[in-house]
Amino acid sequence: MSLAALSKSKINLYLKVLKRRPDRYHEIETLFLPLDTPADRIVLDFETRPGIRVSSTVPGLPENLENLAGRAALAYSDMAKISACWTIRIEKEIPVAAGMGGGSSNAAAVLRLLNDHYRALPEKTLAELALTLGADVPFFLHGRPAVATGVGEVFRYLEGRLFAPPLLIVNPHFPVSAKWAYTHLAPERIGPDDSGKLERLIDALRRNDPAEVAANLHNDLAYALYEKFPLLAILRDFLRENGALNAEITGSGPSLFAVCATPEERDELALSLSGAFRSVTVFTN
Repeated sequence: MSLAALSKSKINLYLKVLKRRPDRYHEIETLFLPLDTPADRIVLDFETRPGIRVSSTVPGLPENLENLAGRAALAYSDMAKISACWTIRIEKEIPVAAGMGGGSSNAAAVLRLLNDHYRALPEKTLAELALTLGADVPFFLHGRPAVATGVGEVFRYLEGRLFAPPLLIVNPHFPVSAKWAYTHLAPERIGPDDSGKLERLIDALRRNDPAEVAANLHNDLAYALYEKFPLLAILRDFLRENGALNAEITGSGPSLFAVCATPEERDELALSLSGAFRSVTVFTN
């Protein structure tokens, strides 16, 4: 027997680092927007032989219990007191270490598949279990636009209908760890934001106003990334100069996203970018 689920990606339209905690983690305020593209596909096979086996379509990606999806399955087995006899295959489309939440999304998809099948854990317990795997994992259980605070684990899901603008996602094919991005965050950038950008962003999503969304993008982690990796600044400037209303890095990078006024302008920009930069991968939403 097999079950399968899509594992969506995300971008951060807004990311503010509020303070550094004594445990060296950072408190943040961020706006998560789930994306349909790129998305991975998770296939869960129920076996007779005991154990948890994880493989993927990407050579070199951690497998079995070294993969976060495998650790999610083990955590579910322990919490639900169910013997693990599962094989998990990850059909990857979300770039690895790209600031788009691929590993966290895979883990959440495994938890959802297992709980949909066994019905062993209430939703609150499943969310608590997800948090033990990583701050982003609970977000992907629901996959709805949300503002996250704390270390990224406290969610305020946005009510009402939201309209995502036409988006272009660009991955430059090199990984960046979140630890590197936070370690190289300039101390002067840490602190509260009284500009009102976050609330203006949310209002713009409700009003279907791409220009206002574009005007209020923010990411404290982006500054160090642009300095360390000049290609990212080149890509950002190209996007802005060739049809995007604005462009920014998502999360800890290195992927960028561009906000466009219309789907037609987004598609034209995608063609221009693919022609100018053959080494990048482009996704449209």
